[in-house]
Amino acid sequence: MTDPLDHAPEPDDRPATMASPAPLPAPVPAPAPVPYRPRVSAWGRLFRWWLGLSLLAFVGLALCVAAGIDHSSLSPLNITITDDGSDSVTITGITDGGRALLAVAGALLALLLLLLIPILLLLIVGSIAIALVCGVGVPLIALALVLGVVTSPFWLVALFVWLAARRRDTNRLAASATMPA
Repeated sequence: MTDPLDHAPEPDDRPATMASPAPLPAPVPAPAPVPYRPRVSAWGRLFRWWLGLSLLAFVGLALCVAAGIDHSSLSPLNITITDDGSDSVTITGITDGGRALLAVAGALLALLLLLLIPILLLLIVGSIAIALVCGVGVPLIALALVLGVVTSPFWLVALFVWLAARRRDTNRLAASATMPA
């Protein structure tokens, strides 16, 4: 017979096993919170490519001009000015390397102009639009605010007339009176 006040543990009656229990797996650390990083928009990506290509064209053009000046003297360049209007510039005395440098410089100059002219036009149109908004839009907003303040007594009179003239359902019963019992 066991004593109810005896708190000794009972003997384990489970069958004994020879293998030791498997070790617990190491806890996997939770990933660190990452701050919000917005995705780059397509316009941002396009602007980065445009900027990189413009910079590359400018550096290439500068290198071609520097190498061209260093590579050849200007003695093969012949400028002819005549009275009959048949002026000409010839580069017949330049070597093949100089002509190649001149061709690459011309291509890079064309690329640079193709990249810069749309942005310059966009800046000009944008500045004109901002000038128009500030020159026309701001005075119109100020005029609307002044007219709103000046005519505010008329708005109050119109509100009072509307409140007095609106149709009221005075003979309508309360919602609790029409509910079924």
